[in-house]
Amino acid sequence: MTPVQLPIFGISGMRGITGKDLFPETVAQAAAAFGAMAGPGPVALGRDTRLSSEMLCSAAAAGLASAGCEVVNLGVCATPTAVHYVRTNRMAGGVVITASHNPERWNGMKFVGREGAFLPVEQAAELKRLCLAGETRRVNWKDLKLARSDRNAVALHVNAVTGCELFDDVREKLAGRRVRVGIDAVNGAASQAAVLLVQALGAVPVELYCRTDDETVRKGFPRRAEPTAENLADLCRIVRQANLDAGLAFDPDGDRFSCVDETGTALGEEATICLACRYVMPRRKGPVVVNLSTTRAVDDVCVELGVTVERTPVGEAQVVEKMRQSKAALGGEGNGGVILPEVNFTRDGLVAAAVVLGTLAEAGKKLSEVRAGLPEYQAVKVKVEAGRKDFAELAERLAGDFAGSKVNRDDGVKFDGPDWWVHVRPSNTEPVVRIIAEAKSKEQARALAEKAQKALAG
Repeated sequence: MTPVQLPIFGISGMRGITGKDLFPETVAQAAAAFGAMAGPGPVALGRDTRLSSEMLCSAAAAGLASAGCEVVNLGVCATPTAVHYVRTNRMAGGVVITASHNPERWNGMKFVGREGAFLPVEQAAELKRLCLAGETRRVNWKDLKLARSDRNAVALHVNAVTGCELFDDVREKLAGRRVRVGIDAVNGAASQAAVLLVQALGAVPVELYCRTDDETVRKGFPRRAEPTAENLADLCRIVRQANLDAGLAFDPDGDRFSCVDETGTALGEEATICLACRYVMPRRKGPVVVNLSTTRAVDDVCVELGVTVERTPVGEAQVVEKMRQSKAALGGEGNGGVILPEVNFTRDGLVAAAVVLGTLAEAGKKLSEVRAGLPEYQAVKVKVEAGRKDFAELAERLAGDFAGSKVNRDDGVKFDGPDWWVHVRPSNTEPVVRIIAEAKSKEQARALAEKAQKALAG
């Protein structure tokens, strides 16, 4: 087989722009390579609601089948739903057709190992090598396996979250108060699951963007994909207008989550992991693992709770690997991702949503009051057009400009000051260098980000 030129391929999987550098044949070959790596056993296949996802899902199914896999088609489902399905059903692996939080023209593939987690760095590198080389074992026609469908993955995932001991009494407490929450799932893969979760935990769902029918899919996402504060204007408005108790927001594949309080104020995605620490850690003992780009507010919260924090390079696989090594009780990332090992070894938007509902149930406070008790930091995020190959030279320009600060080179370069930090690193999912600066004031964070940006520009 002729090798293909891959789009971006990193520890988060493969992503590209559909019709530009991502085609059905690209997906089929990557799926076949993964199927050969996965070995005997069924492979789960799920997808998000992008217009291109149905097409690419068919290509993935063909590629997996050509490698001798039994494809179990889960249909539209959140990435954490597919990961949970692989883990609990002891599958050989899983593939999810999604570009997660990327704009709608993008699509891609996430690869799940038989342990129910994304591929570790070494396996992801080997998969990339196989794809580039076109070295894929194919079976003859007699050894092909018929595909089957299973549409129970969403219900199984919701039941696993709501059945977790952490959320035992949430339904009873919320149902008696008739708590109402808005849901903005960006008409994505978590739409059905989010509504079911809210109902199962005793609250009343008010659906904003939770449709996945063909007509809705053709129209595209109703807002930008990431559930960042600036993208949630419609959810903030409906929370205020309908006097809701909170708003829940997801990205298109349901692994990132953020929320809105009863005043219609978006807390921002960095608050998600802090809320999770506040809710989970009094009930579970063990370290918390987050990546280097996650807010320092996590450290402040965990100091209050008497819990240690460990940090890793950016990338869910890196966080999960460290969680396993340290037997962490909780993990996540500042992009709105929460990892609760007893449910899922992946960022799980349903778990994050359950944490918010649990917080409302236990605190006897409004979400705005809970928000007021979180440490205050301001972050500025900037992208600079540059590839990973150019970064080593660019990074050296930064060192002199941030002399005297604590330096970490585990992932790009991070500079830590007494009440600020700057992390500069090449993206795993886009051909850009990301600059994240955090400080006590927006002005200071912006100045730090601009300083890094100027250093990179020379």
